[in-house]
Amino acid sequence: MTPAALAAVAAAALAAGITLIITGLVGTRRPAGPPAASASRIAGLVGVGLSARARRTRQALLALAVAATAAVWLLTGWPVGGLIAGLAVLGGPWLLRVGAAERQMIARLEAVETWTRRLKDLVRTGHGLISGIVTSARTAPAPIDEEVSELAAALQAGTDPQTALDRFADALADFKADEVIAALKLHAGDRGQRLSDVLTSVAQSAANEVVMRRGVAAKRAEPRFVTRFMTGLIAVVLIVVFANSAYTKPYGTLVGQLVLFAATLLLVGMLAWIRHLTQPPTRRRFLTSAGVPSGQLRAPAAAADREVALR
Repeated sequence: MTPAALAAVAAAALAAGITLIITGLVGTRRPAGPPAASASRIAGLVGVGLSARARRTRQALLALAVAATAAVWLLTGWPVGGLIAGLAVLGGPWLLRVGAAERQMIARLEAVETWTRRLKDLVRTGHGLISGIVTSARTAPAPIDEEVSELAAALQAGTDPQTALDRFADALADFKADEVIAALKLHAGDRGQRLSDVLTSVAQSAANEVVMRRGVAAKRAEPRFVTRFMTGLIAVVLIVVFANSAYTKPYGTLVGQLVLFAATLLLVGMLAWIRHLTQPPTRRRFLTSAGVPSGQLRAPAAAADREVALR
């Protein structure tokens, strides 16, 4: 890039920075309102809403990406080179950890199934629903021990069981776990006598779901490995090729930077598309935070059948 182009980019960045600083200090005349969706996404990018450990990790990764962008830009004089370096730092974990969320969901559902069986055993020995949940919190499986402990604490504090179970459902955020919680909510409302039988049924259904999800995850593992391998191979080839100064000289021009930027966008778009194809579909839950079926619809027929069994 020519010195004139670099000067123009630097001047634009300086003007934008000054404008943002003045806006942040002085504010605007626009009345305060709810945050926009884009603002929420940006807040999520810097770790808002995550646990303290995950937030520190996210912020450290962002700082490393900014440092890599600045270092490559200064060393090579290529702004697009700096952008590629920053995207590589951010996209590495994003691509390598694909499937981690699915494995975590499977582990949590398996923990729900184990916890449901333990709760069923407690109910059969004479515990009531609330006392059984409080007792089960002591031996809750690790993936959901925090959520079960919060549920038990809320019930001990006198929170309405329906409200506490709704919050528990939102914490688990799984459509299959909703079936277990729906059975508990129905029992909390009508005090039926066959809760243990219903818990046995939903626990078996959750176990079958775990087996099915593990099988699907195993089939998705192969294309994910191929994607990682091809991405690593592309990175190695690019590093070797761009180490040749004679080959990279045309990319130092403005047109070359634009071509490199377009190629980077195509590569990132392709990787994002492949990653999306290997992600599990989002199943719609039928319990909301208010405990009302989604879209004001009645619960699925399975929940209705269990309501009959509880009576």
